[in-house]
Amino acid sequence: MIPQKQIVFGGGNGDCFRACIASILELPNDDRLPNAHGEGWFQTWQDWLGRFGLSIEFDATRIWRESFWIASVPSKNLEGVTHAIVMQGSQVAFDPSTKKTYRTGRQMLGAKVGGGWWFEVVDVRLLHKLHEYKMSFT
Repeated sequence: MIPQKQIVFGGGNGDCFRACIASILELPNDDRLPNAHGEGWFQTWQDWLGRFGLSIEFDATRIWRESFWIASVPSKNLEGVTHAIVMQGSQVAFDPSTKKTYRTGRQMLGAKVGGGWWFEVVDVRLLHKLHEYKMSFT
């Protein structure tokens, strides 16, 4: 994982989720990655990740993974808004916010985690395309 900070802020249109995906996949957080919101946002990510043989899965309760995963938590900066952070196991690995953040290493068991996303390989034959995509940034 290479931490990537948010570059877009605001309830409902920030890019904390994109920053988490960029961090886990070790890509820059910029407009080459989707920052979808509203209806169809999840399918936008599925389509984008599918190019690399990946999918993103969600569960509201069965979320604790040993590898890196993305947690949905209450924002520390905006009232009534959710925020995405990178987790590893039950600990915060990285918070992409540039303001108030969840502390790295904090145990989140029993905390207000509203669900989690993780990556699954759906077509191993396409994984090389992620490496090629990463190389295009250098």
